[in-house]
Amino acid sequence: MAMKKPGPLLSWFYRAPAAIYRAGLGEMMGGRYLMLSATGRRSGVERQTVLEVVRSERSGSAPPTLWVVASRGSRTDWYRNALARPHVGVHWRSDRYAATAVDLDEDARFDLLADYQRRHPKAAAMLGRMALGERFTGDPAALRVMALDLRALRLDPRRSPAGESVSP
Repeated sequence: MAMKKPGPLLSWFYRAPAAIYRAGLGEMMGGRYLMLSATGRRSGVERQTVLEVVRSERSGSAPPTLWVVASRGSRTDWYRNALARPHVGVHWRSDRYAATAVDLDEDARFDLLADYQRRHPKAAAMLGRMALGERFTGDPAALRVMALDLRALRLDPRRSPAGESVSP
């Protein structure tokens, strides 16, 4: 069972880091967080949210490919917006670039969560406890349940026909 939508006070707290990014201080957030800009699926208005980077891969000087997890599963607004309109903007560290959001299937989510658990066991235990509503042991069966319930996206940098990165 994915996490419930936070109340108004907690929502405000979750949105506060976006002000840091808007002020041009994204580097302060380190490589563990990014700000995702996605167009609202119904409103058409650009929405921004700060998310934890679950995995990152960079090759050369190109912007990195980043992975994020929707802890409220398929009900997560930013996730639904990115699926409806997959051309998104990414602000990670001091990088700003356009990306394409790619939905991960259950097996890819399982692999992503298993890798995350290996690298960040305490954070994975907290995510598991919030997502499953019970103590998270980290065994493969519990990871499989999380992979069924949660959703994740891979954010691939968009390229121009010349092969250069596209600005958001």
